[in-house]
Amino acid sequence: MSRLLSTKNGLFSIATLLLAVAFVQCQQKADEWESYGEVISGAESASTSKMLSEVSANDTIPVKFTATIEEVCQMKGCWMTLKSESGERIRVTFKDYGFFVPKDAAGREVVIDGFASLSMLDEATAQHYADDSGREYNPETDRKEVSIIASGVLIEKAAQL
Repeated sequence: MSRLLSTKNGLFSIATLLLAVAFVQCQQKADEWESYGEVISGAESASTSKMLSEVSANDTIPVKFTATIEEVCQMKGCWMTLKSESGERIRVTFKDYGFFVPKDAAGREVVIDGFASLSMLDEATAQHYADDSGREYNPETDRKEVSIIASGVLIEKAAQL
């Protein structure tokens, strides 16, 4: 009987230890991201190439994907562009202009949850985006882009020194 109790206590101790380790790992993962807009999780997010393959000029589709931030609006943080494997421009704006992201977020990983569509920008809007990013406007490349309206964003926290 005492051997059975000893085994149960041992199993209980192991189970408790495993739960504690799982909790700490989940907490550490959550501590690696900053959340903006609606609360989302990083689980089940696709790559940019998978997301881009599903976007067409005729549809607006729900998307959740992971990418790297290329640039952020230096005026307010009210939009960002993302790097894609294929070189296509991906512009992210935020639902109802309801939140902004840090202006120093370029180069960090991001998880986007929102809606995507393919669009042709008018020249004035494309010029405005180029001005906000601090680069020269190029009419050949700056007008066509995939547009995302994000409801929630997770941005990898900056490395701490």
